[in-house]
Amino acid sequence: MIYIGIGFPETASFVWGEALMGRLNRPLVPTGPLADFYDQLHALHLAAGQPSMRRLQRLTRTERRPTGINPTSIHAAFVRPRLARWEVVGEIVRVLGGNVDGFAALWRTAHHCQVRKDTGSMEPAPPARPWVPVTQQPVPRELPPDVLPFTGRATVCRALDDLLAEGATRAALMTVALTGAAGVGKSALAVHWAHRVAGHFPDGQLYADLRGEEAGRPPSPAEVLTAFLNALGDTDDPPGPPAALAARYRTRMSGRRMLVLLDNAHSAEQVRPLLPGSPGCLVLVTSRESLTPLVVRHGARRLELGPLDTGAAIELLRELIGARVDAESDAAHALVRRCHGQPLALRIAAERATALGSVPLSRLLGGVAAPPAHRTIACGREYPWSSAPTRGSGPPRWPDRGCRPPSPGCPPVGYRRPDRRLDPAATSWFSLGECVSSPSPTWPPTY
Repeated sequence: MIYIGIGFPETASFVWGEALMGRLNRPLVPTGPLADFYDQLHALHLAAGQPSMRRLQRLTRTERRPTGINPTSIHAAFVRPRLARWEVVGEIVRVLGGNVDGFAALWRTAHHCQVRKDTGSMEPAPPARPWVPVTQQPVPRELPPDVLPFTGRATVCRALDDLLAEGATRAALMTVALTGAAGVGKSALAVHWAHRVAGHFPDGQLYADLRGEEAGRPPSPAEVLTAFLNALGDTDDPPGPPAALAARYRTRMSGRRMLVLLDNAHSAEQVRPLLPGSPGCLVLVTSRESLTPLVVRHGARRLELGPLDTGAAIELLRELIGARVDAESDAAHALVRRCHGQPLALRIAAERATALGSVPLSRLLGGVAAPPAHRTIACGREYPWSSAPTRGSGPPRWPDRGCRPPSPGCPPVGYRRPDRRLDPAATSWFSLGECVSSPSPTWPPTY
């Protein structure tokens, strides 16, 4: 198969097959450390029998990188005039049987020469710092405890697994935005899935609660970056401006295979400085907002989370309050309908039922009138669909957010997510069940 490169003439065409590659074109670089580095690298490839890029990909497979280095990245390390990351070059040198320490010194000298050329600086090179393999760097394990019992969500877990497999082979960062209404279980699902796949990220897992929907000031990107850098072992330099901290964070994350869980994000601006800059990592973000800029500008994949189906909701109640669910089946199903399948409302209801001991579930439900259909929250007020305030003329819209009620099977024109903040008065499980009772829009698809 022939690959046609886009954007770099030196990658115009090359063979991915199993046959020998032949001599690769050496990039045009000035005489000096850069030229010496590429001379040594091409000589090593020639001495090893000029293996193909696919062959080198298989040879670079490790436990930390089960699919190996992308063939495009390997080819670029030989032919592009800008140096590849040392994590890529080091693996290539290792599988070709070269002297890793010697090439590390060559790469550092060439890299400093390239940086000085880019910045116009003629200062002498600083003393070379020894390269520290990833296995000798701190391995943070910051995930919060798993939420148990956990039921349902098999479909969205499979979707997350598929994105994990895709992220392991793509040459760019994989970012997943898990969105949905308040109380639908986004954080619980994210933490549960992160624990289940933690073994795929041997270099560690980072976690930050961005508190985007809570009262008070959320943590600034600089505060989160400082905490992440401390967890990654970067405690030598004093804190700097946010842009410098973000650059240091991306440098520390380069070459690692890590999971970053960013919980309760309010906007894409909160998330953007916390994204690593290289492939191998997966970023999982939970939010009540759609985070459209992440999807548009950073290629994030968005999964919309809906309420639990009846079977999963009953199973959750059975795990929480035991045999009472089967003994009072009709009341349990009524409770699920009253909470509209929202896991948080169900957990609060189960805690209330446990606290009241032997009081039947039917008596708990008997004192509360059924909530009106299709209620929603806007600016601390509740509106049925029929009386929701609108902007302009036309059919009814979500209050204060300019969104039409969804049409079956298709997205509404000008779709925008409704306000997902809970009413502050929604403190009991009864009021919570009503406040989160608005049906999830049919677009984007929910899981």
